[in-house]
Amino acid sequence: MRAASAPGKVILTGEHAVVHGGAALAVAIQRHIRAVFIPDHSSELRWKDPFSGQIQHITESVLRERAALLDARYRAWQQGDLSVQAILPTPADLLIYTLSQALPQEPLSGGDLTWRSDLPVGAGMGSSAAFIAVILKLFSSAPLSHHELLRQVQFCERLQHGKGSFIDAASVSLGGTVRVQGTHIEPLQASGVNPDSYWIFTGTPLSTTGECVEQVRQQFTGSSIWQAFADIEHQWLSASVLQRAELIRQNHRLLCQLGVVPEATRRLVAQIEALGGAAKVSGAGSIRGDAAGLLLVWLPEHQPDALSLPAGAVWGALQEEPQGATDFQL
Repeated sequence: MRAASAPGKVILTGEHAVVHGGAALAVAIQRHIRAVFIPDHSSELRWKDPFSGQIQHITESVLRERAALLDARYRAWQQGDLSVQAILPTPADLLIYTLSQALPQEPLSGGDLTWRSDLPVGAGMGSSAAFIAVILKLFSSAPLSHHELLRQVQFCERLQHGKGSFIDAASVSLGGTVRVQGTHIEPLQASGVNPDSYWIFTGTPLSTTGECVEQVRQQFTGSSIWQAFADIEHQWLSASVLQRAELIRQNHRLLCQLGVVPEATRRLVAQIEALGGAAKVSGAGSIRGDAAGLLLVWLPEHQPDALSLPAGAVWGALQEEPQGATDFQL
């Protein structure tokens, strides 16, 4: 019986800047997806679908056929014949494709796969990358180096978003704080997390990450604003707690200039600042609606339940996870 675990992540700074040649800092957090695989002598893998609750199963032949179909659907997206949301017809297809990459030549082992998670899904916290890393750790026929795991996570995740994020793949694979600039990934020794830090999920944005990135690209390509983002990133690791709080406030105002912070989120950040804290969007934000996805929050004398949070908002303490994805025998 084998088990594996992978953490989620939060972006500290550089969300949009990284698209324009800048660097982003991200941190793995102590929220995880964990899975257990119990092999048997059958010819099929079984698991419970987390959305429907129904038992799913797959055989070797279906696995290969489905993976080939997903590769074809990705090519169709690249050619403009399919929307990015249509690459994966069902949530189970991400698991199936990851299995095919973990076992490129080896046969599929039959058995039961179960998992549990305290990592919010769809909150911009790297749940897809963590899920992929867990499957790769459980089923890869040979041990994966950190670099190879990172590469495979990024490769599989491209089916989810069109282009897999090196930020997510690096955080869940390596753990700790990482700096990502283009394809250059640097694990950092210093922690990027302030004490008294939290994350707040304000709700799923009405606009996609792609829409936000495209609007910012049209309006700010070549702008001097990216140097202001770079200045924040350069100061972050060596800054004191209070200096980081001020950098968060500066980052928030830059994101407001980009137009990706909805008015409702601005009011929430104003509440936090009135209590002596600081907050910013951690992710692409939104160009429509009230929800902005994830917020990074520093709140030294209160907890987020002291705030007037949006209906359905969830939050948690932000604690760094030093270890990336791992597997072990039970």
